[in-house]
Amino acid sequence: MKIILTGYPDFKYAQDAINIGVVKYLLKPVGFEELSETVRLAADEINKRKNEKLQISSGRQQEPKREEKIFYINLLTGDILPFPEFIDKALKMGCLNREELEPKGLVYIRLAGAQVEMKNNSILLFALSNIAEELFPDITEVHLWDNIFWIVKTEHDRTQLYEMCELFMSKLKDRFPGEIFAYFIYHISLETLSERSRDLKHAAMQYRNVGQFIYDVDDLIESVMDTENGEQHPSAWAVVENVKDYVYEHYAEDISRQDIESSVHLNGDYLNRIFKKATGYSLVQYIQYYRILVSKRLLAEQKCTITEAGTKVGFDTPSYFAKVFKKWTNMTPNEYYNSIDSR
Repeated sequence: MKIILTGYPDFKYAQDAINIGVVKYLLKPVGFEELSETVRLAADEINKRKNEKLQISSGRQQEPKREEKIFYINLLTGDILPFPEFIDKALKMGCLNREELEPKGLVYIRLAGAQVEMKNNSILLFALSNIAEELFPDITEVHLWDNIFWIVKTEHDRTQLYEMCELFMSKLKDRFPGEIFAYFIYHISLETLSERSRDLKHAAMQYRNVGQFIYDVDDLIESVMDTENGEQHPSAWAVVENVKDYVYEHYAEDISRQDIESSVHLNGDYLNRIFKKATGYSLVQYIQYYRILVSKRLLAEQKCTITEAGTKVGFDTPSYFAKVFKKWTNMTPNEYYNSIDSR
């Protein structure tokens, strides 16, 4: 930033000064007030340019973070279907890197208390988001209505995830008008993010011990077997995963509870209790859930008719397919199919 103070009144000098970005061309003699005002203008211009550079730099940093949050929100809500081809397409559109966004853990923060009005308190949500992301640079915090999630993007063991939650709560102690509970898991991927977020919310409804504020949901799922029966069995986590794998492979067939029981070598009511306690779904509900999820995939690909989509995922009649589809999505298959182009 330049100021020229000269005794030459020649217009050519003034014109050259303007061309090289001089703030002001002053002719001697110069009064103190005029010189002082010129220096002030130069200082203002310097600060203005600094701020513009900072805003540009900040915008470059914030834009990827904003795209990350939009991506994760769309994945959590099901706007991005949890299948590799749909996830990869969304990553490409947002110029995002799968490896950088692959979650290593997920934390659900539940706020409780009569004074906490989350749905109408965006200031509170914004403050909590800032605190979390300042404490933990390796997370992306998103909130869906009154649900707050941290997507943890670097490897953490159970102890580290617990300590993260503990530190966050300690920073808000005596400053937050209610209680904070944290539920975390680390068996997760982009494909399972939406489903596992529901596992966390389900856990938050059933695990609320007096005096306990942090819950390792993976550990709780693992211990379900022990509370159900003293006999030696595979871990509850392994059972849940085996049931899901069986449904993934056989959803197009006429699956019965007995088929699933045989596949994991556990009897009916016992298996159903374990699975429901871990996921919130009964076996029949999970079969329906997954069939509808795959039917949405087929409709989104627009490679078959609605009737064909229903048949491909194991529904005998279009009417029953439509009934179950609406139960799980609040839309008819036709409404969903017509909405695809607008997404």
